Amino acid sequence: MFDSLLTAARGFAVCSISLCLVACDEAGQTETSPGTTMAARASHVQASVWEPGHEQPLVAMHYMPWFNNPHTSVRQSPKWSHWEWQGSQVQRNPEQRDAEGRRELASIQYPLIGAYSSDNPEVVRYHFETAKAAGVDAVFIIWYGPGSDTDALVPMLLDEAEAAGLKLAICYEEKLNWPPYRSPKDRAEIVRTATADLQYILDEYADHPAYLYRGDEPFIYQFNFWGEGELGKQNILPDEWADIFNQLDRPVVYARQNLNPEYHPEIEGAYVWWTADDSYLEDFADFSSGMVEGGQLDFYMTMVAPGFDDSGVNGWGHGARVTPREGVSILKQTFDRAFVGKPEVVQLVTWNDFNEGTALEPSLDEGYLYIDSLETWIGEKTGREVNLEDNRAPLEKYLRTANVAQQHELPASATEQTGLSQ
Repeated sequence: MFDSLLTAARGFAVCSISLCLVACDEAGQTETSPGTTMAARASHVQASVWEPGHEQPLVAMHYMPWFNNPHTSVRQSPKWSHWEWQGSQVQRNPEQRDAEGRRELASIQYPLIGAYSSDNPEVVRYHFETAKAAGVDAVFIIWYGPGSDTDALVPMLLDEAEAAGLKLAICYEEKLNWPPYRSPKDRAEIVRTATADLQYILDEYADHPAYLYRGDEPFIYQFNFWGEGELGKQNILPDEWADIFNQLDRPVVYARQNLNPEYHPEIEGAYVWWTADDSYLEDFADFSSGMVEGGQLDFYMTMVAPGFDDSGVNGWGHGARVTPREGVSILKQTFDRAFVGKPEVVQLVTWNDFNEGTALEPSLDEGYLYIDSLETWIGEKTGREVNLEDNRAPLEKYLRTANVAQQHELPASATEQTGLSQ
């Protein structure tokens, strides 16, 4: 099975405990009005794809909406974002192209559609429809606060998620409450800014039909910050979280990275991010299951990943960290581990973090290897019908609808040798 998938996918490509390995470096108007009615909120309950205790876990993909190509940006932003890296030891200049037209990207992988802009609806549509075809239920997007570049894209992302039949939730960056993002004078100010951030998410986005609810409450989760500063530990503390939740105008379901028992049950959920340590994944599932059984945790989320390689950004300037992907071996290992116990969510880490080499998105390097493998294994686990052909349909549509600037980003092998019907 694995050999055949590897051959087919590579043929397409050629022819076409405290863990913080997180790439989180980023410097809005919305279309959703606050003040929705109870009837509008009730619609989320009826349409929820995530019910507590459901027999099969929700499959979600972590999605980075932070890429910018100044040649294709709808906002006509003049700067490259996340495709470029200029460090002391590694430089990646996307303005440089090779003989096939491939840009010099800050990544070990190359997207099948080239260096894209996250503000292009056609790009997001291709991503979301491909993910949906492969068996993904929800999208989790990284978010850098009100008024940020990522915030400005949320309305479009929600609309595209709804059109693709996906749900969407926001992943909050805890570090927004400390320098260089903010300069709090005391711990009370940290509580105020975090409360304002979460309330903003609820007011602006939680009543969109595509926003993800667990049962009848909207879901938000976070990447943890780390270290010590002038105000002490650079994490929001358990009693501070109690104050934050009490000040919100409605209940939320919240999950925190890693498993720190002192934060629970005030925070209902916990999740694990990428790690190469299989024993940690096993321990996380065991301890989380025990906490759920003991009433200290409502649910937990596990992860699936193909490997890790941030050579393209030299480990964000600190030296590359590499866990070779080795075909689908790590993907299969983490997939099997993710379904041990009773996780309510399995998070794909990631759809498109090209900087850290965890991208599952179709690429010139692996083609549809990861997507096809995941759909096959999800079908084996859940009984979902497997249809690998429809994974390619969104790309076929993109090739028809991409504008001239987007077409110019396509490497020759993506357009001339895809094997798709024209």
